[in-house]
Amino acid sequence: MRLGFVLLLVSMTLYSKDSTVDCNDIFDLRKKEIARDIETLEQKQQSIQALKDANEELLAKKEFNLRKKYEEVEAKLEEAKEAKKAALEVYEKDKKVLEDIKSAKNEKLSNAYLKMKDSKAATILDQMSQEKAAIILSHLTAKKISKIMAKMDPLNASKITKILSKDMKLDTNSTK
Repeated sequence: MRLGFVLLLVSMTLYSKDSTVDCNDIFDLRKKEIARDIETLEQKQQSIQALKDANEELLAKKEFNLRKKYEEVEAKLEEAKEAKKAALEVYEKDKKVLEDIKSAKNEKLSNAYLKMKDSKAATILDQMSQEKAAIILSHLTAKKISKIMAKMDPLNASKITKILSKDMKLDTNSTK
């Protein structure tokens, strides 16, 4: 039994030496694997950092371009507002000139009908549309209107009277 115990002790000792050597080899191999993994991770980290830096640079460039475009759009919008303002001013001036021209035309027309014989004016007004005749008559004096309408076709005169009595948008720059 002693012999068996000694053999057991010797075999354990031998086994433990082999086991220790194997563990050190395993640790060394594992250490090398971990070192390679760390190196790979560092390379990947550097790649990621390089990508991150490139993305940030690209983002900054795009942001700069976007800001520049925004400023250009704002400037063009301001130009458009100024152009619109100028166009409205021209429109208002032209509108006033047009009104002055219409007024002068109506005044000339009114003066022509005021100087015309009543029967001739009635004949002419009977021949034109009732709306136009009403516009012309609206620029005459009440006395002249009554004399002309007395010489017009009664049916036509009554229709023109209805038009004159309505709130039509007739030019009221008359010489009444």
